[in-house]
Amino acid sequence: MRESREGTAPAHNVVLHTDPVISPVMTFFFFFSPVSQARPPPNQKKGSRTPIIIIPAATTSLITMLNSKDLLQDLKFVPSDEKKRQGCQRENETLIQRRKDQIQPGGTNLSVTVPYRVVDQPLKLLPQDWDRVVAVFVQGPAWQFKCWPWLLPDGSPVDIFAKIKAFHLKYDEVRLDPNVQKWDVTVLELSYHKRHLDRPVFLKFWETLDRYMVKHKSHLRF
Repeated sequence: MRESREGTAPAHNVVLHTDPVISPVMTFFFFFSPVSQARPPPNQKKGSRTPIIIIPAATTSLITMLNSKDLLQDLKFVPSDEKKRQGCQRENETLIQRRKDQIQPGGTNLSVTVPYRVVDQPLKLLPQDWDRVVAVFVQGPAWQFKCWPWLLPDGSPVDIFAKIKAFHLKYDEVRLDPNVQKWDVTVLELSYHKRHLDRPVFLKFWETLDRYMVKHKSHLRF
């Protein structure tokens, strides 16, 4: 107890200062309550579950930002040069809508649309975006992966392919790139002229990616 007096004030003017009492039970609850009881702010946004596909920025790639929607959404190959002649402009990124059938309880099929984000500038991705990268189209040269996460000190991208499903798109008459041949990459081959064969090739891409995501990225939307 602390006593405070001013001048010759009478004794009944004594002011008492007391500290609040915190019981041992309250102290234990405050410091040792489970973390799970903590709640995030009500306006905190949940992370995106939209998968990301990375394609090469090289204009020589068979898949570019000009034609990625034709290939991956419409399942048909349209050369980038043809898209340019049509007046199409290159976008920084695009959102494709993949159409697929899902088996519902009872065995019925339901047609659904699932979005995928397609980019060709991976170094602009935020750190938290990399967990959503599910596929990469490999051009061949290792410099495609310069400054990527998981790149080995010698510049080898083999650890990247352990984290992300890799694909390589080529014409069936073109010799396979030596790097692609030794890497863990799924090769997709297109015919030069038989466009009716495009659909099975891109269906193979989606089937392969689905199997990978079931095993490694099941927390994402697909």
